[in-house]
Amino acid sequence: VVRHLGMATSGLVVFARTESALRSMNSLFRTRKITRQYEALVCGHLEKDEGEIELPLMRDYEFPPYMRVSTEEHQRALIGLSAGDVGKKILESPKESLTRYVVEGREEVEGKEVTRVTLTSVSGRTHQLNVHC
Repeated sequence: VVRHLGMATSGLVVFARTESALRSMNSLFRTRKITRQYEALVCGHLEKDEGEIELPLMRDYEFPPYMRVSTEEHQRALIGLSAGDVGKKILESPKESLTRYVVEGREEVEGKEVTRVTLTSVSGRTHQLNVHC
């Protein structure tokens, strides 16, 4: 398997038939020569037809192993805690992350406004699209 899908995600799964193809395809993903795009419905109608979401991500210390947007408040809450208290990964520094979006349509689902967007994860962080949307 070259790339897999996250839970509750539909799409394409890529398999390589040879070791050489696996190395080549992994290199293409690693160097971002292949762009992965996702379609999502987000609550409400977005004002802009396209844009970028640039918010740093961190591990969620209240609900591990999930990720969350890093805020000063959440960073302060970690001061003085040890890896033994919360785990080593939670104490890692926040990671910069960038998501680009394009509005495909504004709709209503069960009487509620939603916006259909195409998302591109530029930085490729764990759970980035889930957190940014």
